[in-house]
Amino acid sequence: MRAKENLKARPQRKTRTKILKVVLALAAVLIVLVFLLVPALVSSEKGRKIILTKINSSIDGKIDFANLSMSWWRGISVTNFSFNDSSGRTSVEVKQITAKPHYSSIFTGSLAFGKTIIDEPKVEINLKARQAEEPQSSRKEPPAAGESRPIALPIRKIDLVVNNGSLKVTNGQTEAVEFSQINSGLTITFPRGYPAGQMEKLLAGLSAKAKFAFKRARYLGLNFGPAELDIKIENGLFTIAPFSCTVNNGQLNFAGEADFNRKPILLKTPGPIQIATDIQIDDKITERLLMYVNPIFASAVNVSGVLNFSCERLALPPPFLSSTEGKGADLTGLEVTGTISIKKLRLQASDLLGTILSLAGTSQSGQDITIHPTRFVLQDGFLRYDDMQMDVGDNPVNFKGVIGLDKSLNMTVTLPYTTTGRTARVGRETAGERISIPLKGTIEKPELDTARLLEGQLKKYLEQELRKGLEELFK
Repeated sequence: MRAKENLKARPQRKTRTKILKVVLALAAVLIVLVFLLVPALVSSEKGRKIILTKINSSIDGKIDFANLSMSWWRGISVTNFSFNDSSGRTSVEVKQITAKPHYSSIFTGSLAFGKTIIDEPKVEINLKARQAEEPQSSRKEPPAAGESRPIALPIRKIDLVVNNGSLKVTNGQTEAVEFSQINSGLTITFPRGYPAGQMEKLLAGLSAKAKFAFKRARYLGLNFGPAELDIKIENGLFTIAPFSCTVNNGQLNFAGEADFNRKPILLKTPGPIQIATDIQIDDKITERLLMYVNPIFASAVNVSGVLNFSCERLALPPPFLSSTEGKGADLTGLEVTGTISIKKLRLQASDLLGTILSLAGTSQSGQDITIHPTRFVLQDGFLRYDDMQMDVGDNPVNFKGVIGLDKSLNMTVTLPYTTTGRTARVGRETAGERISIPLKGTIEKPELDTARLLEGQLKKYLEQELRKGLEELFK
C-alpha cells in the first residue's frame, strides 16, 4: 500500500520541481529584461520626455536637455543641459554632464554619484528683486513653530570636476562679478541629517576639499589674473589657503577662514596681511570703493594712481549667508582695520579738492597727489581715521573724522594755509595755526561748512582778546 502511494507522490514532486524551475527561469528572464530595458527606456526620447515632465513639475523653473544616455557600466551622460528659474534670475547652460553613479547606494537610502564631470558650464545669476510678486495662492506657507524635524540628505557624496566654466553674478547696486575659464575639482561629503531650514547646521557637518582655478575675473573695477585657490571644510572650519594673483598690474594676497560652529559666521583673515601691492586704480575703483575712504573722490573722473593696502584685521559675513533678496551682501557686519596709501594720484572734476586748493591760491591740475599711509578702522558701518595727509604738489591737506557706508559724513579738513595768511609747504615748518573747516553734506556731495568756520574763527578771536584783557588786568 505504501509502495503505491510513493509511486504516486514521485510524479507530483517532479511536476512541482519543474514548475519552480520554470518560475525561476521566468523571473531571471524578467530581471534580465528589466536590467536591459531600463537603460534603453531612460536613453529613449520617450524616457527623456517622461523624466523632464516629472522634474519640471516639481521645481521652480524649467530644465531641458538634448540627450540622456544611461549604461550600467559607462554611467550617465547628459548633453546640452539648461535650467532657467521661474523668476528669470538664474540661467545655467552646460555642454555635457557625465557621471558614474554607485547604483548600490540607492538601497542604503542615499545617493553617491561617483565622479561627475561638467563640461563648459555657463552660469548667470541676477540678484535683482523679482519683477512681479508671486500670487498669494502659489506661495508656500512656512511651517509652524516646532514642526521642523531632522531630514536626511538623499546625496551623501559628490566628486565633481568642472572644465572651462564661467560665472557671472549681477545685482541692482554693484558691478557684475565675473569668472572665466574656471577649472576646478570638488569633493563634498554631506552629513546624514540636519534640522530643516538651518543652513548653519548643514555647513557645520560638511567635509569638503576643493581647488578653484580661473584664468580671469572681474569685480569693482579690479581685473584679476590667473589664480588657484585651495579650499577646505573640516569639522565646521572653512579655510582658504594663502594665495596670490595679479590685479590691475599689481598683486593681491589673501587667506581666510570661517568657523561654521560659531555665530555670527564671519570670514576672517588669519592674521596681518599685505592684501594689495601697487594696484593701479581707475574711475570704477574710485566710484565703488575710494569714495568711502575720502570725500575728494566724489564725482572724480580720469582717476589714476597706485594703491597699497595692508590689513591688520578683516571680518565679513560670507556673501552666501548674508545676501538678501535683491540687495546683495549685507556689509553692516564688515570689520576692517588696516593702512592705505596712494601715490602718483591724479584726478579731475573733484569739486571738493578744487575748492580747498583755490582757497590756497593753487590748483590740482597737472600735480601728483600723494596720500600718506593712513591707519583706519571700519566697524558698525562707519570708517574712522585720525589723520589722512594728502600732499597736492607741495601743499599738505589733512582730513580726519567719520565716513558712513550709508554715505553720511562727519569730517574736518585742515587747509594748507594759516590764520596769518601763510601757505603751508610739505617738509617745511609753518608759522601760525593752520585753518580747519568742518565738512557737511554726504560723500556724494561734500561741502565746506564755511558758516561753522567763521563761527569757530570768531570764537577763537574772542578767546584770544579775552585772554589778552585778563593778562593786562593782572599785570
